Amino acid sequence: MSNSLAIAAITTTLRYVLARALELPHPGPVGGADVTTLRPDRLTDTELVTSPGINVYLYEVRTNPARSLADMPARSPDGGLTRRPVAALDLHYLVTCHGSDESLDAQRLLGRAALALTVNPVLTRDVVNLALDRYGRDDAAFLAESDLRDQVDNVTVAPHALSLEELSKLWGLFQTPHQLSQTYVATTAVLEPDVAVRTSLPVRDRQVSVVVGGPPRLAAVHHGRSGETVTSSGTVVLEGTGLAAPPGCRTAVRVGPAELEPDRVGPLRVEVGLGGAVPAGLHAVRVVHIRPGADGEPARIVATSTVRPLLVRPAVTVEAAGSETVLVLDPPVAPGQQVTVGLTRLVSGPPDEPDEDEREPEDDEVTVRLPRVGPDAGPRARMTLPPAELRAGEWLVRVAVDGVESLPELVGDTYRAPLLTVP
Repeated sequence: MSNSLAIAAITTTLRYVLARALELPHPGPVGGADVTTLRPDRLTDTELVTSPGINVYLYEVRTNPARSLADMPARSPDGGLTRRPVAALDLHYLVTCHGSDESLDAQRLLGRAALALTVNPVLTRDVVNLALDRYGRDDAAFLAESDLRDQVDNVTVAPHALSLEELSKLWGLFQTPHQLSQTYVATTAVLEPDVAVRTSLPVRDRQVSVVVGGPPRLAAVHHGRSGETVTSSGTVVLEGTGLAAPPGCRTAVRVGPAELEPDRVGPLRVEVGLGGAVPAGLHAVRVVHIRPGADGEPARIVATSTVRPLLVRPAVTVEAAGSETVLVLDPPVAPGQQVTVGLTRLVSGPPDEPDEDEREPEDDEVTVRLPRVGPDAGPRARMTLPPAELRAGEWLVRVAVDGVESLPELVGDTYRAPLLTVP
């Protein structure tokens, strides 16, 4: 892994490899040739470029998909880093050779550059050290802080062929005439931030248990009659294979944040009552096998089933407490959950109300958002409905807890409960 200076260090190392190749004895040398790292459109500036040479320019950076997916950052349930995130990048370079056309300077330099990068396709630690020592001064003194030399995997350089159309578009971006060039890709710069991570405590003891038939597998979750939704006081039936725990272990059902003891346990079927312990919302359901601890050791989970979803809907009843309206919610609202009350007017008020043309128009649909339950408060089963400008009549009450709505009840063939009567 390298710090944020890895990209600049790789460019400098390529410059060093090419400059070293020009300094070594070779046939047909180009006198005074040097290696630069300028933008290609500046190579025609006679004040900057006074002699033939080779120019190395980083024109594109892409994410390396294989390395990025293989080293995803891991986080703990509270969002803290347990491993440093990594940015794996492939660097695309344009190596341009320029000089006198009459003496074929560009062609001679390109031959030397291609041969040098073929002979040195790997930027070893020794080469990186020599490059940083040579160019890490004056304006590039920051290169001394680069740790590219410590990266576990060496950076490799290989030719990357572009079609004539791609090459013409590339030079079109620089808005300058084409010059003799070749493209290369450096794989891979692995950048890692200097951030603190938290690691878990070491494992004190490892125990291996063999279970005949494999781990439990949860295939389906049923609740009540077909099409009926489950509330916190309902019973849920789990079906699958290997659901019963082996001897010496017990079976438990985890629904969201709650761990429940099942009422009936079989290898293919488990029944469990929610018992008001599960808050309203969409939850993951799984069966776990737990081995009780002995001699002061904690209990251990020895097997976990696959996961199935379960939607627990809230239920609401309306009570009058003097001049206030109290909503009784089942299950109780957990800390942090948001409750929204929807009121729908069903029946108009007494006939002595003003005519429709004589009063201000009012909505027959009213939405009231209740304050969230504080994180330090316990679950709340009773919440007061704030006073609202409601027209006289009967109002159908529905609540939504974190977006999961309660269902109204049928009275005859019409939804009419729970009901709030406004005199």
